[in-house]
Parts: sequence; C-alpha cells; structure tokens
Amino acid sequence: MAAASGATILIHLGDFYKDGELLLKLSKTVFRVPGLYEPEYKDPSIPNRFFKEIAGFKFFLTHSDSREDEDLPGDINPRKVAIENESDIYLYGHSHLYEAMIKGDAMFLNPGSLKLQDLRSQTSTFGLLELGSNKAVGRIVDLEGNTLQEAILFKL
Repeated sequence: MAAASGATILIHLGDFYKDGELLLKLSKTVFRVPGLYEPEYKDPSIPNRFFKEIAGFKFFLTHSDSREDEDLPGDINPRKVAIENESDIYLYGHSHLYEAMIKGDAMFLNPGSLKLQDLRSQTSTFGLLELGSNKAVGRIVDLEGNTLQEAILFKL
C-alpha cells in the first residue's frame, strides 16, 4: 500500500525493529527506531531517538513520547522536543493508538499499529505523510485504504 501510494521513504517507529530490514527491500531510504523492550534499545550504537531533515521539514523520530526507565544516558528527552517546538513533524508510536494532530507549530503523528489483533489498538493502521515545499499532510490509514484522521501543517 505504501508503494502504491508513491511512498519513497519508509519509517518504522519501534516494536519489532528487525521488521525494518523487510522495509529495506521496499525502499532505499528507511529510518527506524527500536521499541523500549527490544535488545536494540539498549544498544548505544542504535539511536533510540533522532532528528532528520526531510524535504525541508525537521522530523523527530521516537518510539515513546516521554522519558522512560529503559532510556540510555544521553537519549533525547521527547517531552522537551515537543514543549520547545524543536521539530516540525514529531513521529512516535508505543501506545499503538493512532492520532494525527497539530499542536502549536508542529504536526504530531502516531501511526498506530499494523499488528493484527493488537489488543491496544483500535484497528490495524499506518501513517502516510505527503510533503510539499511548505505543506505537510499526515494521514492515518487503515488496511482498506480509508483515511481515519488527517492533519495539515503549513510551514511559513
């Protein structure tokens, strides 16, 4: 579905970090972070949270949107990033509950979960981002292709 929609960059926000290797077969550009309870989260050579510039937008990628006991020393504080408006687009997972919204000058997007029969999520969903020169459209999409939520960010 991502390829059919024209996606060129794939982003994995944790839980089953190794699934990101499958994404590498679908796109040359894949960014990913591990989930809290995966061995990769404790590996200092793998970033748990990071910033990435994509199409003129500053992205922040994290699994959890708050500090966690599992964090490594030096891990970026995601609440600080949100409060201080340090990114244009803030991507996170962990709760498995999808949402797409604008808070202040930033888009916050949790794609939900693709895991079938996930007891924490409403339904299987993923996120799609469409980036223009000064506009980002974030959508939450179900496996039938229906848009469940949408947020639009204009960058001045």
